[in-house]
Amino acid sequence: MPDWNPELYHRFASYRAEPVTMILARLQLGPREEIVDLGCGTGEHTVELARRTVNGHVVGIDSSPAMLERAIKLRNTLDPELRQRVEFRLADFRTLNADREYTIVFSNAALQWVSDHRAAFAAIFRALREGGRMAVQMPANENETAQLTMRRMAAEPPWSATLGAVRTPSDENVLPAAEYACLLHDIGFEQVSCFYHIFRHPMANPAEVVEFCRSTSLRRFLDRLPAAQHSEFISELTRRLEGAYGTTGPFTFTFRRLFLWGRRPVTTRGLES
Repeated sequence: MPDWNPELYHRFASYRAEPVTMILARLQLGPREEIVDLGCGTGEHTVELARRTVNGHVVGIDSSPAMLERAIKLRNTLDPELRQRVEFRLADFRTLNADREYTIVFSNAALQWVSDHRAAFAAIFRALREGGRMAVQMPANENETAQLTMRRMAAEPPWSATLGAVRTPSDENVLPAAEYACLLHDIGFEQVSCFYHIFRHPMANPAEVVEFCRSTSLRRFLDRLPAAQHSEFISELTRRLEGAYGTTGPFTFTFRRLFLWGRRPVTTRGLES
Protein backbone atom coordinates (compact mmCIF):
# COMPACT_ATOMS: atom_id res chain seq x y z
CA MET A 1 0.00 0.00 0.00
CA PRO A 2 1.38 3.47 -0.84
CA ASP A 3 2.38 5.67 2.06
CA TRP A 4 -0.09 7.93 3.85
CA ASN A 5 -0.61 11.54 2.83
CA PRO A 6 -0.37 13.71 5.98
CA GLU A 7 -1.70 16.83 4.25
CA LEU A 8 -4.82 15.05 3.00
CA TYR A 9 -5.36 13.37 6.37
CA HIS A 10 -5.20 16.71 8.18
CA ARG A 11 -7.76 18.46 5.99
CA PHE A 12 -10.35 17.40 8.57
CA ALA A 13 -8.06 17.43 11.59
CA SER A 14 -10.65 18.97 13.91
CA TYR A 15 -13.17 16.21 13.15
CA ARG A 16 -10.56 13.47 13.59
CA ALA A 17 -9.53 14.97 16.93
CA GLU A 18 -13.01 14.80 18.47
CA PRO A 19 -12.73 11.17 19.67
CA VAL A 20 -9.35 11.95 21.25
CA THR A 21 -10.95 14.81 23.16
CA MET A 22 -13.53 12.33 24.47
CA ILE A 23 -10.83 9.89 25.54
CA LEU A 24 -8.73 12.53 27.27
CA ALA A 25 -11.75 13.79 29.19
CA ARG A 26 -12.00 10.35 30.80
CA LEU A 27 -8.37 9.21 30.88
CA GLN A 28 -6.98 10.67 34.08
CA LEU A 29 -3.18 10.63 33.92
CA GLY A 30 -0.76 10.49 36.80
CA PRO A 31 2.54 12.39 36.89
CA ARG A 32 4.79 9.48 35.85
CA GLU A 33 2.91 7.47 33.27
CA GLU A 34 4.71 5.29 30.73
CA ILE A 35 2.51 5.46 27.62
CA VAL A 36 2.63 3.95 24.14
CA ASP A 37 0.55 5.44 21.32
CA LEU A 38 -0.11 2.77 18.68
CA GLY A 39 -0.55 4.25 15.23
CA CYS A 40 0.48 7.72 16.36
CA GLY A 41 0.36 9.33 12.91
CA THR A 42 1.80 12.85 12.90
CA GLY A 43 2.16 12.85 16.67
CA GLU A 44 -0.10 15.62 17.93
CA HIS A 45 -1.99 13.31 20.28
CA THR A 46 1.25 11.70 21.45
CA VAL A 47 2.54 15.12 22.48
CA GLU A 48 -0.72 15.98 24.22
CA LEU A 49 -0.49 12.78 26.27
CA ALA A 50 3.04 13.78 27.32
CA ARG A 51 1.83 17.23 28.36
CA ARG A 52 -0.74 15.62 30.66
CA THR A 53 1.74 13.39 32.51
CA VAL A 54 4.15 15.97 33.82
CA ASN A 55 7.08 13.63 34.49
CA GLY A 56 5.98 10.76 32.27
CA HIS A 57 7.22 9.38 28.96
CA VAL A 58 5.30 8.68 25.77
CA VAL A 59 6.35 6.57 22.77
CA GLY A 60 4.52 7.02 19.47
CA ILE A 61 4.71 4.10 17.03
CA ASP A 62 3.72 4.26 13.36
CA SER A 63 4.66 2.37 10.20
CA SER A 64 4.28 5.37 7.84
CA PRO A 65 7.55 7.17 7.08
CA ALA A 66 5.60 10.24 5.89
CA MET A 67 3.58 10.44 9.10
CA LEU A 68 6.66 9.88 11.29
CA GLU A 69 8.59 12.56 9.42
CA ARG A 70 5.88 15.05 10.41
CA ALA A 71 5.85 13.73 13.98
CA ILE A 72 9.60 14.17 14.34
CA LYS A 73 9.38 17.71 12.98
CA LEU A 74 6.70 18.41 15.59
CA ARG A 75 8.91 16.95 18.34
CA ASN A 76 11.76 19.22 17.27
CA THR A 77 9.58 22.29 17.90
CA LEU A 78 8.88 21.34 21.53
CA ASP A 79 10.65 22.87 24.49
CA PRO A 80 13.57 20.70 25.69
CA GLU A 81 11.84 19.37 28.81
CA LEU A 82 8.80 18.12 26.89
CA ARG A 83 10.87 16.93 23.93
CA GLN A 84 12.91 14.54 26.08
CA ARG A 85 9.70 12.90 27.28
CA VAL A 86 8.39 12.20 23.74
CA GLU A 87 9.80 9.53 21.44
CA PHE A 88 8.72 8.40 17.97
CA ARG A 89 9.55 5.04 16.43
CA LEU A 90 9.07 3.88 12.85
CA ALA A 91 7.65 0.39 13.39
CA ASP A 92 4.60 -1.76 12.75
CA PHE A 93 2.54 -1.80 15.94
CA ARG A 94 1.13 -5.17 14.85
CA THR A 95 4.45 -6.65 16.00
CA LEU A 96 4.20 -5.09 19.49
CA ASN A 97 6.21 -7.35 21.76
CA ALA A 98 6.41 -5.47 25.05
CA ASP A 99 6.28 -7.15 28.46
CA ARG A 100 4.74 -5.02 31.23
CA GLU A 101 6.46 -1.86 29.94
CA TYR A 102 3.56 0.60 29.94
CA THR A 103 1.02 2.01 32.35
CA ILE A 104 -1.22 3.06 29.45
CA VAL A 105 -1.71 1.76 25.91
CA PHE A 106 -3.47 4.35 23.77
CA SER A 107 -4.61 4.00 20.18
CA ASN A 108 -6.77 6.32 18.12
CA ALA A 109 -8.15 5.22 14.74
CA ALA A 110 -5.46 2.64 14.00
CA LEU A 111 -6.48 -0.88 15.08
CA GLN A 112 -9.18 -1.08 12.39
CA TRP A 113 -6.31 -1.79 9.97
CA VAL A 114 -5.38 -4.96 11.93
CA SER A 115 -6.98 -8.28 10.99
CA ASP A 116 -6.39 -10.45 14.09
CA HIS A 117 -7.85 -8.49 16.99
CA ARG A 118 -7.54 -11.26 19.56
CA ALA A 119 -3.80 -11.32 18.98
CA ALA A 120 -3.60 -7.52 18.94
CA PHE A 121 -5.41 -7.07 22.24
CA ALA A 122 -3.50 -9.94 23.84
CA ALA A 123 -0.29 -8.10 22.91
CA ILE A 124 -1.70 -4.92 24.46
CA PHE A 125 -2.53 -6.82 27.64
CA ARG A 126 1.02 -8.20 27.85
CA ALA A 127 2.45 -4.72 27.28
CA LEU A 128 0.61 -3.28 30.30
CA ARG A 129 1.94 -3.26 33.82
CA GLU A 130 -0.36 -4.50 36.56
CA GLY A 131 -3.10 -1.91 36.99
CA GLY A 132 -2.27 -0.46 33.59
CA ARG A 133 -5.05 0.82 31.36
CA MET A 134 -5.99 0.57 27.70
CA ALA A 135 -7.88 3.27 25.78
CA VAL A 136 -8.66 2.46 22.14
CA GLN A 137 -10.88 4.08 19.53
CA MET A 138 -11.68 2.65 16.11
CA PRO A 139 -14.00 3.78 13.32
CA ALA A 140 -17.07 1.54 13.09
CA ASN A 141 -18.83 3.34 10.26
CA GLU A 142 -19.15 0.53 7.77
CA ASN A 143 -22.94 0.88 7.47
CA GLU A 144 -22.96 4.63 6.79
CA THR A 145 -23.95 5.73 3.27
CA ALA A 146 -20.45 6.58 2.03
CA GLN A 147 -18.87 3.21 2.86
CA LEU A 148 -21.91 1.27 1.67
CA THR A 149 -21.77 3.14 -1.63
CA MET A 150 -18.04 2.43 -2.07
CA ARG A 151 -18.58 -1.27 -1.58
CA ARG A 152 -21.57 -1.40 -3.92
CA MET A 153 -19.66 0.41 -6.64
CA ALA A 154 -16.71 -1.93 -6.21
CA ALA A 155 -19.00 -4.92 -6.78
CA GLU A 156 -20.32 -3.57 -10.10
CA PRO A 157 -18.76 -3.52 -13.59
CA PRO A 158 -16.44 -2.05 -14.69
CA TRP A 159 -14.87 -1.88 -11.22
CA SER A 160 -15.64 -5.38 -9.97
CA ALA A 161 -12.82 -7.11 -11.83
CA THR A 162 -10.28 -5.08 -9.85
CA LEU A 163 -12.19 -4.13 -6.70
CA GLY A 164 -14.72 -6.90 -6.15
CA ALA A 165 -12.93 -8.33 -3.11
CA VAL A 166 -12.01 -4.99 -1.50
CA ARG A 167 -13.63 -4.09 1.83
CA THR A 168 -13.24 -1.06 4.03
CA PRO A 169 -11.16 -1.58 7.20
CA SER A 170 -14.15 -1.28 9.56
CA ASP A 171 -16.20 -3.73 7.51
CA GLU A 172 -13.37 -6.24 7.31
CA ASN A 173 -11.80 -6.07 10.76
CA VAL A 174 -13.93 -4.35 13.41
CA LEU A 175 -16.15 -6.59 15.53
CA PRO A 176 -19.41 -5.63 17.29
CA ALA A 177 -18.98 -3.98 20.68
CA ALA A 178 -20.51 -6.95 22.51
CA GLU A 179 -17.93 -9.29 21.00
CA TYR A 180 -15.10 -7.05 22.18
CA ALA A 181 -16.54 -7.14 25.69
CA CYS A 182 -16.28 -10.93 25.69
CA LEU A 183 -12.89 -10.98 23.96
CA LEU A 184 -11.30 -8.50 26.37
CA HIS A 185 -12.64 -10.36 29.41
CA ASP A 186 -11.31 -13.64 27.96
CA ILE A 187 -7.85 -12.11 27.53
CA GLY A 188 -7.85 -11.00 31.16
CA PHE A 189 -8.90 -7.35 31.18
CA GLU A 190 -11.10 -6.00 33.94
CA GLN A 191 -13.18 -2.80 34.11
CA VAL A 192 -14.03 -3.39 30.46
CA SER A 193 -16.15 -0.80 28.71
CA CYS A 194 -17.11 -1.04 25.02
CA PHE A 195 -19.46 1.50 23.47
CA TYR A 196 -20.30 3.43 20.31
CA HIS A 197 -20.50 7.16 19.88
CA ILE A 198 -21.83 8.87 16.75
CA PHE A 199 -20.11 12.11 15.76
CA ARG A 200 -21.90 14.62 13.56
CA HIS A 201 -19.71 16.55 11.14
CA PRO A 202 -21.05 19.49 9.10
CA MET A 203 -19.97 19.14 5.46
CA ALA A 204 -20.25 21.68 2.66
CA ASN A 205 -21.37 18.97 0.23
CA PRO A 206 -21.01 15.23 -0.48
CA ALA A 207 -17.73 15.88 -2.28
CA GLU A 208 -16.24 16.79 1.10
CA VAL A 209 -17.19 13.36 2.43
CA VAL A 210 -15.24 11.84 -0.46
CA GLU A 211 -12.25 13.99 0.50
CA PHE A 212 -12.64 12.95 4.14
CA CYS A 213 -12.59 9.28 3.10
CA ARG A 214 -9.77 9.53 0.55
CA SER A 215 -7.10 9.42 3.26
CA THR A 216 -8.65 6.44 5.06
CA SER A 217 -11.38 4.02 3.92
CA LEU A 218 -11.31 5.06 0.25
CA ARG A 219 -7.57 4.32 0.10
CA ARG A 220 -8.32 0.60 -0.11
CA PHE A 221 -10.12 1.11 -3.43
CA LEU A 222 -7.94 3.78 -5.01
CA ASP A 223 -4.74 1.89 -4.21
CA ARG A 224 -5.99 -1.05 -6.29
CA LEU A 225 -6.97 1.08 -9.27
CA PRO A 226 -4.56 2.49 -11.86
CA ALA A 227 -4.00 6.19 -11.23
CA ALA A 228 -5.65 7.02 -14.55
CA GLN A 229 -8.96 5.62 -13.21
CA HIS A 230 -8.98 7.49 -9.88
CA SER A 231 -10.76 10.56 -11.23
CA GLU A 232 -13.53 8.50 -12.83
CA PHE A 233 -14.10 6.47 -9.67
CA ILE A 234 -14.18 9.56 -7.45
CA SER A 235 -16.52 11.41 -9.82
CA GLU A 236 -18.96 8.49 -9.90
CA LEU A 237 -18.80 8.05 -6.13
CA THR A 238 -19.50 11.76 -5.63
CA ARG A 239 -22.45 11.62 -8.03
CA ARG A 240 -23.94 8.64 -6.20
CA LEU A 241 -23.47 10.23 -2.80
CA GLU A 242 -25.25 13.36 -3.95
CA GLY A 243 -28.20 11.16 -4.82
CA ALA A 244 -27.99 9.09 -1.65
CA TYR A 245 -27.71 12.10 0.67
CA GLY A 246 -30.31 13.98 -1.38
CA THR A 247 -28.25 17.14 -1.73
CA THR A 248 -25.41 18.81 -3.58
CA GLY A 249 -25.02 21.30 -0.73
CA PRO A 250 -24.47 21.35 3.03
CA PHE A 251 -25.53 18.45 5.25
CA THR A 252 -24.42 16.59 8.38
CA PHE A 253 -22.15 13.57 7.93
CA THR A 254 -22.57 11.03 10.74
CA PHE A 255 -19.60 8.94 11.81
CA ARG A 256 -19.86 6.09 14.31
CA ARG A 257 -16.80 5.21 16.36
CA LEU A 258 -16.15 2.39 18.83
CA PHE A 259 -14.42 3.03 22.16
CA LEU A 260 -12.76 0.21 24.10
CA TRP A 261 -11.46 0.50 27.66
CA GLY A 262 -9.87 -2.04 29.94
CA ARG A 263 -7.44 -2.53 32.81
CA ARG A 264 -4.86 -5.19 33.55
CA PRO A 265 -5.66 -6.53 37.03
CA VAL A 266 -3.29 -6.18 39.94
CA THR A 267 -2.22 -9.61 41.09
CA THR A 268 -3.24 -10.36 44.65
CA ARG A 269 -0.35 -11.92 46.55
CA GLY A 270 -1.03 -13.74 49.77
CA LEU A 271 0.71 -12.64 52.97
CA GLU A 272 3.63 -14.80 54.11
CA SER A 273 2.84 -16.85 57.21
